[in-house]
Amino acid sequence: MRATLSCVMRRVGFAAALLTTSALVASGQIPNASPAAFAMGGNYTALARGYEAVAWNPANLAMPGRPFLSLGTGIVGGTVGMDPVDFTMLHGFSGQIVDSATRVSWIDLVKASGRQRARIDGGVTPLALSVGPVGFQIGASLYTNVDLSADAFEAVMFGNAGNNGGQAKTLDLAGTGISMGVIGGAAMSFAFPLPIKLSAGILANEHAAIGITGKYVFGNALIIAQDNGSSLGASSLQLDFPVIGPDSSYDGLLGVGTGADLSFAWSGGAWRVGILAENVFNSFKWDTTKLSYTAGTGFYNKDSSATNFDDLPYGSAPQALREKVAGQQFKPAINIGAAFKVTDFLTVTADMHQQMGGEDVITLGPKSRVGVGAELRIIPFIPLRAGVASVTDGWQAGAGFGVRLLGYELGVSGSIRRRGAANESGVMIGLVGFGH
Repeated sequence: MRATLSCVMRRVGFAAALLTTSALVASGQIPNASPAAFAMGGNYTALARGYEAVAWNPANLAMPGRPFLSLGTGIVGGTVGMDPVDFTMLHGFSGQIVDSATRVSWIDLVKASGRQRARIDGGVTPLALSVGPVGFQIGASLYTNVDLSADAFEAVMFGNAGNNGGQAKTLDLAGTGISMGVIGGAAMSFAFPLPIKLSAGILANEHAAIGITGKYVFGNALIIAQDNGSSLGASSLQLDFPVIGPDSSYDGLLGVGTGADLSFAWSGGAWRVGILAENVFNSFKWDTTKLSYTAGTGFYNKDSSATNFDDLPYGSAPQALREKVAGQQFKPAINIGAAFKVTDFLTVTADMHQQMGGEDVITLGPKSRVGVGAELRIIPFIPLRAGVASVTDGWQAGAGFGVRLLGYELGVSGSIRRRGAANESGVMIGLVGFGH
Protein backbone atom coordinates (compact mmCIF):
# COMPACT_ATOMS: atom_id res chain seq x y z
CA MET A 1 0.00 0.00 0.00
CA ARG A 2 2.86 2.37 0.85
CA ALA A 3 4.43 1.91 -2.56
CA THR A 4 1.08 2.43 -4.27
CA LEU A 5 0.35 5.66 -2.42
CA SER A 6 3.87 6.91 -3.03
CA CYS A 7 3.41 6.30 -6.73
CA VAL A 8 0.08 8.15 -6.68
CA MET A 9 1.59 11.18 -4.97
CA ARG A 10 4.59 11.24 -7.30
CA ARG A 11 2.20 11.19 -10.25
CA VAL A 12 0.31 14.09 -8.70
CA GLY A 13 3.57 15.97 -8.30
CA PHE A 14 4.57 15.22 -11.88
CA ALA A 15 1.22 16.50 -13.15
CA ALA A 16 1.66 19.70 -11.13
CA ALA A 17 5.12 20.16 -12.59
CA LEU A 18 3.76 19.77 -16.09
CA LEU A 19 1.06 22.33 -15.38
CA THR A 20 3.59 24.87 -14.16
CA THR A 21 6.04 24.50 -17.06
CA SER A 22 4.05 23.70 -20.18
CA ALA A 23 2.06 26.90 -20.61
CA LEU A 24 2.95 29.60 -23.08
CA VAL A 25 3.14 32.95 -21.80
CA ALA A 26 1.08 38.23 -20.70
CA SER A 27 -0.24 41.36 -19.31
CA GLY A 28 -4.03 41.71 -19.47
CA GLN A 29 -7.03 40.49 -21.47
CA ILE A 30 -5.21 42.27 -24.32
CA PRO A 31 -1.64 41.01 -23.82
CA ASN A 32 1.51 43.04 -24.18
CA ALA A 33 2.60 42.64 -27.82
CA SER A 34 5.77 44.71 -27.58
CA PRO A 35 9.18 43.06 -27.09
CA ALA A 36 10.51 46.59 -26.56
CA ALA A 37 8.15 47.19 -23.62
CA PHE A 38 9.07 43.79 -22.15
CA ALA A 39 12.79 44.60 -22.38
CA MET A 40 12.26 47.98 -20.69
CA GLY A 41 10.61 46.42 -17.66
CA GLY A 42 7.12 47.64 -18.62
CA ASN A 43 8.17 51.32 -18.54
CA TYR A 44 6.51 52.11 -21.86
CA THR A 45 3.29 54.07 -21.33
CA ALA A 46 4.63 57.31 -22.82
CA LEU A 47 6.78 55.69 -25.51
CA ALA A 48 4.45 53.12 -27.16
CA ARG A 49 3.84 53.81 -30.84
CA GLY A 50 2.08 52.07 -33.70
CA TYR A 51 0.15 48.90 -32.87
CA GLU A 52 1.94 48.75 -29.46
CA ALA A 53 -0.24 51.65 -28.33
CA VAL A 54 -3.39 49.49 -28.35
CA ALA A 55 -2.32 47.81 -25.10
CA TRP A 56 -0.09 50.57 -23.69
CA ASN A 57 -1.60 53.97 -24.58
CA PRO A 58 -4.00 54.34 -27.52
CA ALA A 59 -3.69 58.17 -27.43
CA ASN A 60 -0.17 57.76 -28.87
CA LEU A 61 -1.78 56.73 -32.18
CA ALA A 62 -2.47 60.43 -32.82
CA MET A 63 0.91 61.73 -31.64
CA PRO A 64 3.94 62.79 -33.72
CA GLY A 65 6.47 60.04 -34.37
CA ARG A 66 3.97 57.23 -34.73
CA PRO A 67 4.23 55.27 -38.01
CA PHE A 68 1.37 55.53 -40.45
CA LEU A 69 1.37 51.72 -40.73
CA SER A 70 2.64 49.11 -38.28
CA LEU A 71 2.20 45.36 -37.98
CA GLY A 72 3.06 42.77 -35.33
CA THR A 73 2.63 39.03 -35.72
CA GLY A 74 3.50 35.82 -33.90
CA ILE A 75 4.43 37.66 -30.68
CA VAL A 76 4.72 35.48 -27.58
CA GLY A 77 6.15 36.06 -24.12
CA GLY A 78 5.65 35.78 -20.39
CA THR A 79 7.13 34.80 -17.05
CA VAL A 80 7.25 31.66 -14.94
CA GLY A 81 8.49 31.16 -11.40
CA MET A 82 8.33 29.06 -8.23
CA ASP A 83 9.08 29.71 -4.58
CA PRO A 84 10.62 29.04 -2.18
CA VAL A 85 12.03 26.02 -4.08
CA ASP A 86 12.69 27.60 -7.47
CA PHE A 87 13.82 26.50 -10.92
CA THR A 88 17.44 27.38 -10.11
CA MET A 89 17.43 24.77 -7.35
CA LEU A 90 15.80 22.18 -9.59
CA HIS A 91 18.21 22.93 -12.45
CA GLY A 92 21.11 22.08 -10.15
CA PHE A 93 19.89 18.46 -10.20
CA SER A 94 19.12 18.26 -13.92
CA GLY A 95 19.40 14.63 -14.98
CA GLN A 96 20.19 13.55 -11.40
CA ILE A 97 18.31 12.08 -8.47
CA VAL A 98 17.76 14.64 -5.72
CA ASP A 99 19.45 13.30 -2.59
CA SER A 100 17.52 12.92 0.65
CA ALA A 101 19.38 15.69 2.51
CA THR A 102 18.57 18.23 -0.22
CA ARG A 103 14.90 17.22 -0.24
CA VAL A 104 14.79 17.66 3.54
CA SER A 105 16.30 21.17 3.21
CA TRP A 106 13.70 22.05 0.57
CA ILE A 107 10.89 20.83 2.81
CA ASP A 108 12.22 23.03 5.62
CA LEU A 109 12.14 26.02 3.26
CA VAL A 110 8.53 25.30 2.30
CA LYS A 111 7.49 24.85 5.92
CA ALA A 112 9.04 28.21 6.81
CA SER A 113 7.23 29.85 3.87
CA GLY A 114 3.95 28.05 4.57
CA ARG A 115 3.53 26.70 1.03
CA GLN A 116 5.22 25.93 -2.27
CA ARG A 117 3.94 28.26 -5.01
CA ALA A 118 4.24 28.27 -8.79
CA ARG A 119 3.08 31.10 -11.08
CA ILE A 120 2.78 31.66 -14.80
CA ASP A 121 1.54 34.73 -16.63
CA GLY A 122 1.88 35.11 -20.36
CA GLY A 123 0.27 35.88 -23.66
CA VAL A 124 0.29 35.37 -27.40
CA THR A 125 -0.62 37.92 -30.09
CA PRO A 126 -1.13 36.39 -33.53
CA LEU A 127 -1.96 39.76 -35.11
CA ALA A 128 -1.76 43.45 -34.21
CA LEU A 129 -1.73 46.44 -36.55
CA SER A 130 -2.24 50.16 -36.80
CA VAL A 131 -3.14 52.46 -39.67
CA GLY A 132 -2.87 56.13 -38.81
CA PRO A 133 -4.87 56.83 -35.63
CA VAL A 134 -6.58 53.41 -35.64
CA GLY A 135 -5.18 50.29 -34.02
CA PHE A 136 -6.29 46.66 -33.72
CA GLN A 137 -5.05 43.69 -31.72
CA ILE A 138 -6.20 40.14 -31.07
CA GLY A 139 -4.55 37.90 -28.52
CA ALA A 140 -4.90 35.61 -25.55
CA SER A 141 -3.55 35.62 -22.01
CA LEU A 142 -2.95 32.80 -19.55
CA TYR A 143 -2.54 32.88 -15.79
CA THR A 144 -1.77 29.96 -13.51
CA ASN A 145 -1.27 29.82 -9.75
CA VAL A 146 -0.46 26.54 -8.00
CA ASP A 147 -0.12 26.20 -4.22
CA LEU A 148 1.12 23.07 -2.42
CA SER A 149 0.81 22.86 1.34
CA ALA A 150 4.01 22.03 3.17
CA ASP A 151 2.78 18.47 3.76
CA ALA A 152 1.73 18.08 0.13
CA PHE A 153 5.21 19.16 -0.96
CA GLU A 154 6.69 16.66 1.49
CA ALA A 155 4.49 13.96 -0.03
CA VAL A 156 5.81 14.83 -3.49
CA MET A 157 9.38 14.61 -2.19
CA PHE A 158 9.11 11.42 -0.10
CA GLY A 159 5.75 9.79 -0.84
CA ASN A 160 3.54 8.68 2.01
CA ALA A 161 6.61 7.79 4.09
CA GLY A 162 7.13 11.52 4.48
CA ASN A 163 10.29 13.07 5.85
CA ASN A 164 10.39 10.66 8.77
CA GLY A 165 13.30 8.27 8.29
CA GLY A 166 11.17 5.94 6.19
CA GLN A 167 8.46 5.67 8.84
CA ALA A 168 5.01 6.46 7.45
CA LYS A 169 3.10 9.32 9.03
CA THR A 170 -0.06 11.28 8.35
CA LEU A 171 0.33 14.27 6.05
CA ASP A 172 -2.26 17.06 5.84
CA LEU A 173 -2.82 18.29 2.27
CA ALA A 174 -5.21 21.13 3.17
CA GLY A 175 -4.25 24.43 1.55
CA THR A 176 -3.25 22.89 -1.77
CA GLY A 177 -5.00 24.61 -4.68
CA ILE A 178 -4.94 25.51 -8.35
CA SER A 179 -6.29 28.56 -10.18
CA MET A 180 -5.86 28.64 -13.96
CA GLY A 181 -7.55 30.61 -16.72
CA VAL A 182 -7.18 31.43 -20.39
CA ILE A 183 -8.74 34.67 -21.65
CA GLY A 184 -8.83 35.93 -25.22
CA GLY A 185 -9.65 39.35 -26.50
CA ALA A 186 -9.96 41.62 -29.51
CA ALA A 187 -9.41 45.36 -29.21
CA MET A 188 -9.95 48.36 -31.47
CA SER A 189 -8.34 51.70 -30.63
CA PHE A 190 -9.00 55.24 -31.90
CA ALA A 191 -7.00 58.38 -31.12
CA PHE A 192 -7.94 62.03 -31.55
CA PRO A 193 -5.52 64.97 -31.47
CA LEU A 194 -6.41 67.85 -29.17
CA PRO A 195 -6.07 71.49 -30.33
CA ILE A 196 -3.60 73.16 -27.98
CA LYS A 197 -1.52 76.31 -28.22
CA LEU A 198 2.25 76.15 -28.40
CA SER A 199 4.09 77.14 -25.24
CA ALA A 200 5.66 80.57 -25.46
CA GLY A 201 9.17 79.47 -26.23
CA ILE A 202 9.40 77.10 -23.22
CA LEU A 203 8.63 73.80 -24.95
CA ALA A 204 8.55 73.56 -28.71
CA ASN A 205 6.05 71.59 -30.78
CA GLU A 206 3.47 70.79 -28.14
CA HIS A 207 0.94 68.11 -29.02
CA ALA A 208 -1.77 66.30 -27.10
CA ALA A 209 -4.26 63.54 -27.85
CA ILE A 210 -6.85 61.32 -26.23
CA GLY A 211 -7.47 57.69 -27.06
CA ILE A 212 -10.07 55.02 -26.41
CA THR A 213 -9.87 51.27 -26.73
CA GLY A 214 -12.96 49.10 -26.97
CA LYS A 215 -12.47 45.44 -26.04
CA TYR A 216 -14.39 42.23 -26.58
CA VAL A 217 -13.28 39.69 -24.00
CA PHE A 218 -13.94 35.95 -24.01
CA GLY A 219 -12.98 33.24 -21.52
CA ASN A 220 -11.64 30.02 -22.96
CA ALA A 221 -10.64 27.91 -19.96
CA LEU A 222 -11.00 27.92 -16.18
CA ILE A 223 -9.98 25.52 -13.42
CA ILE A 224 -10.28 26.39 -9.74
CA ALA A 225 -9.58 23.76 -7.10
CA GLN A 226 -8.93 23.96 -3.37
CA ASP A 227 -8.13 21.05 -1.06
CA ASN A 228 -10.66 20.79 1.72
CA GLY A 229 -8.83 18.50 4.14
CA SER A 230 -7.23 15.59 2.26
CA SER A 231 -4.77 13.47 4.22
CA LEU A 232 -2.21 10.82 3.41
CA GLY A 233 -1.72 8.27 6.18
CA ALA A 234 0.47 5.26 6.79
CA SER A 235 -1.81 2.93 4.86
CA SER A 236 -4.63 5.06 3.54
CA LEU A 237 -5.42 8.11 1.43
CA GLN A 238 -8.41 10.36 2.19
CA LEU A 239 -9.23 12.75 -0.67
CA ASP A 240 -11.31 15.92 -0.43
CA PHE A 241 -10.28 18.06 -3.40
CA PRO A 242 -13.27 19.87 -4.96
CA VAL A 243 -12.76 21.23 -8.46
CA ILE A 244 -14.71 23.70 -10.61
CA GLY A 245 -14.16 23.50 -14.37
CA PRO A 246 -15.94 23.26 -17.73
CA ASP A 247 -18.95 20.94 -17.89
CA SER A 248 -19.48 18.18 -20.45
CA SER A 249 -20.94 20.64 -22.99
CA TYR A 250 -17.72 22.69 -23.11
CA ASP A 251 -17.36 24.30 -26.54
CA GLY A 252 -14.30 26.45 -25.95
CA LEU A 253 -16.22 29.48 -24.65
CA LEU A 254 -16.84 30.03 -20.94
CA GLY A 255 -17.85 33.67 -20.75
CA VAL A 256 -17.86 36.95 -22.64
CA GLY A 257 -17.83 40.65 -21.87
CA THR A 258 -16.91 44.07 -23.15
CA GLY A 259 -14.62 46.73 -21.75
CA ALA A 260 -12.97 50.06 -22.46
CA ASP A 261 -9.71 51.87 -21.73
CA LEU A 262 -9.20 55.65 -21.84
CA SER A 263 -5.88 57.41 -22.30
CA PHE A 264 -4.14 60.76 -22.71
CA ALA A 265 -0.83 61.68 -24.31
CA TRP A 266 1.17 64.91 -24.39
CA SER A 267 4.53 65.86 -25.89
CA GLY A 268 6.57 69.03 -25.84
CA GLY A 269 10.22 69.50 -26.69
CA ALA A 270 12.10 66.40 -25.56
CA TRP A 271 9.29 65.28 -23.20
CA ARG A 272 6.43 62.82 -23.65
CA VAL A 273 3.79 61.95 -21.07
CA GLY A 274 1.13 59.24 -21.12
CA ILE A 275 -1.77 58.25 -18.86
CA LEU A 276 -3.82 55.08 -19.33
CA ALA A 277 -6.94 54.12 -17.35
CA GLU A 278 -7.55 50.42 -18.00
CA ASN A 279 -10.97 48.81 -17.60
CA VAL A 280 -12.92 51.99 -17.02
CA PHE A 281 -15.68 49.46 -17.36
CA ASN A 282 -15.42 45.74 -18.02
CA SER A 283 -18.41 43.43 -17.97
CA PHE A 284 -16.54 40.13 -18.33
CA LYS A 285 -17.53 37.30 -16.02
CA TRP A 286 -17.41 33.54 -16.23
CA ASP A 287 -20.57 31.83 -17.49
CA THR A 288 -21.46 29.58 -14.56
CA THR A 289 -24.10 27.76 -16.66
CA LYS A 290 -21.15 26.17 -18.51
CA LEU A 291 -19.26 25.18 -15.36
CA SER A 292 -19.60 22.07 -13.27
CA TYR A 293 -18.39 20.87 -9.91
CA THR A 294 -16.49 17.71 -9.05
CA ALA A 295 -16.46 16.74 -5.38
CA GLY A 296 -13.10 15.02 -5.77
CA THR A 297 -13.59 12.79 -2.74
CA GLY A 298 -12.20 9.34 -2.20
CA PHE A 299 -10.90 6.85 0.31
CA TYR A 300 -8.25 4.24 -0.32
CA ASN A 301 -6.70 1.57 1.89
CA LYS A 302 -5.49 -1.97 1.44
CA ASP A 303 -8.99 -3.41 1.88
CA SER A 304 -11.37 -1.01 0.16
CA SER A 305 -11.79 2.17 -1.83
CA ALA A 306 -14.57 4.60 -2.70
CA THR A 307 -14.50 7.66 -4.96
CA ASN A 308 -16.74 10.45 -6.21
CA PHE A 309 -15.40 12.23 -9.29
CA ASP A 310 -18.75 12.68 -11.03
CA ASP A 311 -19.74 16.01 -12.59
CA LEU A 312 -22.27 17.79 -10.40
CA PRO A 313 -24.22 21.03 -10.90
CA TYR A 314 -22.19 24.18 -10.33
CA GLY A 315 -24.63 25.33 -7.66
CA SER A 316 -23.64 22.43 -5.41
CA ALA A 317 -19.99 23.55 -5.25
CA PRO A 318 -18.68 24.86 -1.92
CA GLN A 319 -19.47 28.53 -1.34
CA ALA A 320 -15.77 29.38 -1.02
CA LEU A 321 -15.03 28.07 -4.52
CA ARG A 322 -18.03 29.84 -6.05
CA GLU A 323 -16.89 33.09 -4.46
CA LYS A 324 -13.48 32.65 -6.10
CA VAL A 325 -15.17 32.26 -9.49
CA ALA A 326 -17.34 35.34 -8.88
CA GLY A 327 -14.24 37.31 -7.92
CA GLN A 328 -12.49 36.50 -11.20
CA GLN A 329 -13.12 39.84 -12.90
CA PHE A 330 -11.12 42.63 -14.53
CA LYS A 331 -10.87 45.66 -12.27
CA PRO A 332 -9.61 49.16 -13.13
CA ALA A 333 -5.89 49.92 -13.28
CA ILE A 334 -3.96 53.15 -13.79
CA ASN A 335 -0.70 53.64 -15.71
CA ILE A 336 1.27 56.90 -15.74
CA GLY A 337 4.48 57.30 -17.73
CA ALA A 338 6.97 59.89 -18.92
CA ALA A 339 9.78 59.76 -21.48
CA PHE A 340 12.67 62.16 -22.09
CA LYS A 341 14.84 62.18 -25.22
CA VAL A 342 18.29 62.88 -23.77
CA THR A 343 20.04 62.81 -27.16
CA ASP A 344 19.17 61.70 -30.68
CA PHE A 345 20.16 58.15 -29.73
CA LEU A 346 19.11 57.88 -26.05
CA THR A 347 15.61 58.02 -24.53
CA VAL A 348 14.83 57.36 -20.87
CA THR A 349 11.40 56.53 -19.44
CA ALA A 350 9.66 56.24 -16.07
CA ASP A 351 6.38 54.48 -15.30
CA MET A 352 3.91 53.75 -12.53
CA HIS A 353 1.21 51.03 -12.59
CA GLN A 354 -1.42 50.22 -9.96
CA GLN A 355 -4.06 47.48 -10.22
CA MET A 356 -7.26 47.81 -8.17
CA GLY A 357 -9.29 45.00 -6.66
CA GLY A 358 -8.97 42.16 -4.14
CA GLU A 359 -7.10 38.90 -4.05
CA ASP A 360 -9.29 36.97 -6.51
CA VAL A 361 -9.39 39.53 -9.36
CA ILE A 362 -7.78 38.49 -12.64
CA THR A 363 -4.22 39.82 -12.53
CA LEU A 364 -1.33 39.00 -14.82
CA GLY A 365 1.95 40.04 -13.28
CA PRO A 366 2.43 42.22 -10.18
CA LYS A 367 -0.40 44.52 -9.07
CA SER A 368 1.92 47.48 -8.62
CA ARG A 369 5.03 48.66 -10.48
CA VAL A 370 7.25 51.75 -10.38
CA GLY A 371 10.33 51.83 -12.59
CA VAL A 372 12.62 53.35 -15.18
CA GLY A 373 13.83 52.24 -18.61
CA ALA A 374 16.06 53.30 -21.47
CA GLU A 375 16.36 52.80 -25.24
CA LEU A 376 19.78 53.29 -26.87
CA ARG A 377 20.23 53.60 -30.65
CA ILE A 378 23.93 54.18 -31.22
CA ILE A 379 23.56 51.77 -34.15
CA PRO A 380 20.19 52.90 -35.59
CA PHE A 381 19.12 49.48 -36.85
CA ILE A 382 20.05 47.65 -33.59
CA PRO A 383 18.19 49.34 -30.71
CA LEU A 384 19.25 48.25 -27.23
CA ARG A 385 16.75 48.38 -24.36
CA ALA A 386 16.72 47.80 -20.61
CA GLY A 387 14.62 48.63 -17.56
CA VAL A 388 14.16 48.01 -13.84
CA ALA A 389 11.15 48.38 -11.56
CA SER A 390 10.01 47.94 -8.00
CA VAL A 391 6.97 45.63 -8.04
CA THR A 392 4.59 44.08 -5.53
CA ASP A 393 6.74 42.14 -3.02
CA GLY A 394 9.96 42.60 -4.99
CA TRP A 395 11.60 43.91 -8.16
CA GLN A 396 12.02 43.09 -11.84
CA ALA A 397 14.53 43.88 -14.57
CA GLY A 398 14.52 43.40 -18.32
CA ALA A 399 16.83 43.77 -21.30
CA GLY A 400 16.65 43.13 -25.01
CA PHE A 401 17.46 44.27 -28.50
CA GLY A 402 15.97 44.58 -31.95
CA VAL A 403 17.34 44.02 -35.44
CA ARG A 404 15.74 46.29 -38.07
CA LEU A 405 15.93 45.46 -41.76
CA LEU A 406 13.74 46.63 -44.66
CA GLY A 407 11.15 48.17 -42.36
CA TYR A 408 10.85 45.12 -40.07
CA GLU A 409 12.25 44.52 -36.61
CA LEU A 410 12.86 41.20 -34.89
CA GLY A 411 12.66 41.94 -31.18
CA VAL A 412 14.08 39.62 -28.50
CA SER A 413 13.75 40.35 -24.77
CA GLY A 414 14.33 38.66 -21.43
CA SER A 415 13.40 39.44 -17.85
CA ILE A 416 14.00 38.39 -14.27
CA ARG A 417 11.65 39.11 -11.41
CA ARG A 418 11.89 38.65 -7.66
CA ARG A 419 8.59 38.43 -5.75
CA GLY A 420 8.96 37.46 -2.14
CA ALA A 421 11.09 34.30 -2.20
CA ALA A 422 10.29 33.62 -5.85
CA ASN A 423 12.69 33.98 -8.73
CA GLU A 424 10.69 34.37 -11.93
CA SER A 425 12.12 34.56 -15.42
CA GLY A 426 10.61 35.37 -18.79
CA VAL A 427 11.26 35.78 -22.49
CA MET A 428 9.52 37.51 -25.38
CA ILE A 429 10.03 37.45 -29.13
CA GLY A 430 8.13 38.95 -32.02
CA LEU A 431 8.34 40.28 -35.57
CA VAL A 432 7.33 43.91 -35.99
CA GLY A 433 6.87 45.93 -39.17
CA PHE A 434 6.89 49.75 -39.21
CA GLY A 435 5.89 51.81 -42.23
CA HIS A 436 6.31 55.57 -42.67
